[in-house]
Amino acid sequence: MTTTSYPLSPMEATLLPAPTDFTLLPAAPAPLTQLRRSLAADTLKLKRTAALRLTLLSGAFPVLITFLIFFFKGDIIMKTGGSPWPRFISTSWQTAGTLLLPLFVVLLTSLVVHIETKATAWKHLYAQPVGRGAVFVSKLLLILALNAVALLLFAALVLGAGLLLSVLRPKLGFVLATIPFETVVWMLLRTYVATLGLLAVQYVVSLFWRSFVVPVGVGMGAVVATIALLSWEHADKIPYAAPLGTAMAMKMEKATLTVAHELAKHEWYSLGWFAGVLVLGYVLLLRRNVS
Repeated sequence: MTTTSYPLSPMEATLLPAPTDFTLLPAAPAPLTQLRRSLAADTLKLKRTAALRLTLLSGAFPVLITFLIFFFKGDIIMKTGGSPWPRFISTSWQTAGTLLLPLFVVLLTSLVVHIETKATAWKHLYAQPVGRGAVFVSKLLLILALNAVALLLFAALVLGAGLLLSVLRPKLGFVLATIPFETVVWMLLRTYVATLGLLAVQYVVSLFWRSFVVPVGVGMGAVVATIALLSWEHADKIPYAAPLGTAMAMKMEKATLTVAHELAKHEWYSLGWFAGVLVLGYVLLLRRNVS
């Protein structure tokens, strides 16, 4: 049987939908373009937030404690003589690394992720022409950058406080002694690596439990548990213990502060935690439904 086709009337031709030309649809942005846009947006959201204030001010507390100790008790501390810089730097670093640095990383990751949670913007964020990978990497890079800035500011405050003591308490000998810049640089590098493992854990926890209280509670509980487990033979495998292990890596040899110019075992474990947790977190994020 043959079918006969009839020409369409002008009204019928108007009512029929026009064929879609998919070549005219805009192409998805390149991955690097998505990452750049997401990072620019995250940086803009950071202004006037608690995360930024925490980054800028967190290093002041341990330095202030050490400064006051040396200001009032410096004569007793330096009674045996020698350069005051090794004692001052090691005391500041150990004060920060024991408890304050892990808690800083816990709060920093939670505060950065909470910017989206507080604004209930996650669903809107994933509806944008930006992939989940770009969002994941963007916030991670932002946290890593803030962590680096905080450590650099901490080191600058340590050196600045020592120079201030050289003016206020010249008898302590800060003026005549040489600042161990090489040791400070290596401690900065190793401390940064030591924080990466717990940073990754806290980042993934903050992404999946979109509440400020839960990630902070998990982090603080882990820090307290880690302190209780420091005598355990496998404590160096715990990511929350790595900053303390690095802070204790400085050695006083003949009144000189030294530190090994290589990563310690617990710092390699920290890098392993960082890589493994981020890969697992990203895979789970891709499979997660946004609600």
